[in-house]
Amino acid sequence: MHPCHESPLHLKCEEPLESDMPLFRSSLLVLSLGYLAWATLGCGGESEAAPKASARTATTPLATEMLAAHNGARRAAKPTPQPALPALTWSEDAAQVARTYAKQCKFEHNPKRGPYGENLAAAAPAGSKTTAQIVADWVGESADYTHSTNKCAPGKVCGHYTQVVWRKSTQVGCATVTCTKNSPFGAQFPKWQLWVCNYSPPGNFVGQKPY
Repeated sequence: MHPCHESPLHLKCEEPLESDMPLFRSSLLVLSLGYLAWATLGCGGESEAAPKASARTATTPLATEMLAAHNGARRAAKPTPQPALPALTWSEDAAQVARTYAKQCKFEHNPKRGPYGENLAAAAPAGSKTTAQIVADWVGESADYTHSTNKCAPGKVCGHYTQVVWRKSTQVGCATVTCTKNSPFGAQFPKWQLWVCNYSPPGNFVGQKPY
């Protein structure tokens, strides 16, 4: 069980940091939970050179909305990246991994996701958050991140944001499902919504800034 800190409509859970794992492993909630991206064990720097997932044109509303929200955040990153961050493209391979895992309705990282970083989010009741709002929750962590020191504010979470703006991440694939089991919100909200986004190559490596 991860240590959790509760306040009204707000829960944060954190996992211990290991030196050979990507930075900022933790989670976030605002009647919505977010769970940070990290690469698979043993990836280290090599995971940045992981094979690229196949890129395809975004043809679904979820893909279009996710790309718009992510790329809007990348364009607006502060301090301004030099050169500008490349726009993410949609990866159907990453999206398929996300879809397969999301169907399990587990608010925890996918240990078999392969060469991907991962952001998770959950909201209750189902339908109470839009795709844009979920990404905005992740990006809102920028208020608690200092680029010059590459650190989160004490007691705060910022790794979802740094994954969104990680320069070397070039592709994303996501899925969302409505769940009726394993609710992280308890019996009061048995029906909830889960989002899973996988990133290639993964970000959040210890000792590295997002850009």
